[in-house]
Amino acid sequence: MSAIANSQINTRTALPGLPARPTCLTTNISLGDAFCVLVPLLQFVRFDLIGEMSLSDFLITMALPLAVWRHSERLRQKPVSAILSLGLLWLISQIITDLLRGSAPEDYLRGWSKILLLLANFAVVWIVACRSWRRFVLYGVGLAVGLILQFYISPSAETQIAPWKFALGVPVTLLAMTVISFAAKGNFLGIILPVTALTVLHAFEDVRSLAVVTFLAAIFTVFHLSSSKVQRGFRIARLGFLTIVIACGLWGFMQVYSYYAERGLFGEYAQRKLAAQTSGTGGLLLGGRSEILGSSQAILDSPLLGHGSWPRDPIYSAILDERRKELGFRDVEQNSGPRDDLIPTHSYVFGAWVEAGLGGALFWLFFLRFTIRTFLHVSGSEPFLLLFAFGGFLMVWDTFFSPLGMPTRFVAPFLMAAIVLLSTLGGTSEEIW
Repeated sequence: MSAIANSQINTRTALPGLPARPTCLTTNISLGDAFCVLVPLLQFVRFDLIGEMSLSDFLITMALPLAVWRHSERLRQKPVSAILSLGLLWLISQIITDLLRGSAPEDYLRGWSKILLLLANFAVVWIVACRSWRRFVLYGVGLAVGLILQFYISPSAETQIAPWKFALGVPVTLLAMTVISFAAKGNFLGIILPVTALTVLHAFEDVRSLAVVTFLAAIFTVFHLSSSKVQRGFRIARLGFLTIVIACGLWGFMQVYSYYAERGLFGEYAQRKLAAQTSGTGGLLLGGRSEILGSSQAILDSPLLGHGSWPRDPIYSAILDERRKELGFRDVEQNSGPRDDLIPTHSYVFGAWVEAGLGGALFWLFFLRFTIRTFLHVSGSEPFLLLFAFGGFLMVWDTFFSPLGMPTRFVAPFLMAAIVLLSTLGGTSEEIW
């Protein structure tokens, strides 16, 4: 190995606007490096205080004042200042809604702390972990290992029933994407083969969303790596072609998955679920995420104010069941029990809109727009592009189709900071260490 290569491996390259600090990968571990591993990892230490909390919550809360004091300029960078300002608007909207709606203290305390902890987590990840590639990777690894440990140390009933779907799928994929991004670099087969294997694994584990996200991340990455030298004058045509490629890839994936799922390749339950979710008008989208049929009515009934933290009203579950029946959808299980009285949302943006009103929706809609704009400006020469692509597609999916709680409350701030980091790279082709 050449002296230049050794120098690159033994250098911790700072992210844009920050100086590089030479260090060996195996020595001179700083306090910040240890923080980036231990804080997300210790999320498996959980307890009930204001709802379910973890040791990581306390460590992040304690670190936030020091991080802001030492590097407050990081919070004034675009779009970090806008994200935090909209987050503050979301919190104020939630407080006003809960006060006017008369939410129970055990509900509004959980609602307010959820927003505060998410914003604090994002700020700390951005200030501390996104200062260098090394810390960024260490935080991601610590996050993934913490999620895995949580499952093995104190699994919930839900994760015991479907461990890959509710516990292991995301952290294992996050680790895999990190390793593949580091090892494969511009090697197409080094990306395509392991990501294809991951996609198939997710399909057999009945986690279609993760299979789609993983598959689209590979398409996005390979496309940009193969066209990174295209001149700027062809940018519009390039983006148009990328849109067509992603659309065709998504359509092709669903066709292949549906064909084999209908024939029982992915198991009897996946076969029944696909049949049930495609049995009505609206197809797989409404069949798979039918909560939108209830949450949309809740939003229409109170678009500005919202319904409060953890809002309960059995009428919206009844509306959801009635509309599913009208559209012709049937349940996966014939003897499915009655729903609880929580307003169904199963979405970052719809959940925030239902609970906090328009102020909550604006936060997630802004970040959704920012994510899409960032992806449109990717050059293809950014380090860790596969990891960023996976995080971005997962963030878009979760914004529409995943609830914000444990453990997504830890995953979302890291993915948000990663997308902000991607937007600052400006097509840099620097070595990662």
